[in-house]
Amino acid sequence: MHLAKWTTSATALILASAGAVFALAPDGNAAATTAASPAATGTYSVAPYTDMSNGQEGLLDTAITGHGLKAYTAAFVIGSGCNQIWGDTLPIGNDSFTDPLIARAKSEGASVIISSGGASGLALAWTCSNQSSIDAGYQALINDYGVTQLDFDIEGAAIADTAAAARQMQAMKDLKASNPSLKFSMTLPVLASGLTNDGVNILKAAKTAGIKIDVVNIMTMDYYSGTGTEMGQGSVAAAQATMSQMKSVDSGYTYANLGITPMIGKNDDGSTFTLADATTVVNFATQNNVGRLAFWAITRDQPCGGNANSLPTCSEISQNTLAFTDAFQRFAGGNGGTSTGGTSTGGTTTGGTTTGGTTTGGTTTGGTTGGSSTCANASWSASQIYTGGNKVSWKGHNWNAKWWTQGEEPGTTGEWGVWQDLGAC
Repeated sequence: MHLAKWTTSATALILASAGAVFALAPDGNAAATTAASPAATGTYSVAPYTDMSNGQEGLLDTAITGHGLKAYTAAFVIGSGCNQIWGDTLPIGNDSFTDPLIARAKSEGASVIISSGGASGLALAWTCSNQSSIDAGYQALINDYGVTQLDFDIEGAAIADTAAAARQMQAMKDLKASNPSLKFSMTLPVLASGLTNDGVNILKAAKTAGIKIDVVNIMTMDYYSGTGTEMGQGSVAAAQATMSQMKSVDSGYTYANLGITPMIGKNDDGSTFTLADATTVVNFATQNNVGRLAFWAITRDQPCGGNANSLPTCSEISQNTLAFTDAFQRFAGGNGGTSTGGTSTGGTTTGGTTTGGTTTGGTTTGGTTGGSSTCANASWSASQIYTGGNKVSWKGHNWNAKWWTQGEEPGTTGEWGVWQDLGAC
């Protein structure tokens, strides 16, 4: 992954079922659904990448203030000898463009993960061989930006550099000793069949150093196995295979130590990661308590104008702006934007416990007034799981479930939501 794209080689795609459930609205956007178990709640459970120097950084601000995004991954810091600079060649802690963007996002309530490396750059441990300088450089990232999370995107020839990997893991061990709250992720190329041998060696380097990688973040993109590749299922297959590899190195790894990061929209190989694929990944992550979801990149989460190849700055598919952000936000417990599909209306207050749960939308209102006493179908229950074809009564109407759902109150999910209004009863 670099400032324009992520690139990996690939072998044949191994598909695995994720039990995805979704519907497509006429505008090509996926109607988000509730996954099979509670969503992740950690601050960094959803932390999409933001290209900090591609001219589309305003989308980050909108994602935070208008769509409830709580964390993001700022890319990329690169090593320059034993110094570090942002991808725009300005030094860390003294970048007159990037630093204010990070400060603004923080003031708006978003937490940041600082990412080093990428397809066009190298993290400090790969450009500097002095261990104390590497440790000091990474400590500077922590100090300059007040972060507790660091990410290292290792690609291309860098992933085969075992000496650099050993320096990296020693640095992480050193820094964790002096920064007890520090967490770090290693973002690695992946095939649908799992990590490459070099990727597995990164895990072994951590094991040799006596530490565990907090998040093994796999780039589920650019498989080069044909433009018809089903990228959502490909992400699931890669996640399952990688989990097995992680456990083979250290049995203590769980899905909580796994991150999944697709490239939204058109990939460099011509394949497409759709909003339906996003639902597939979110459902799988929720069912398996995956540690982190991300994507490349917030600064691409918008449709394109014109026909030019605009991969660095848009998805090149038909979508609403920040539609992928909304889709992935469901893993963090949100339903999309702030006003209609987010926390206020579609989240906890209206669609959750208070209005859509027990008190207003539960037994009293739905059971007696609009439920089973006046309608033939059983009254909707916030705790009941419904699947496609199940029918309920609620607030004087009968409703049909179009797909799997739980906790989504009939009448609040909209025309393209899970509940179809069958009329008054």
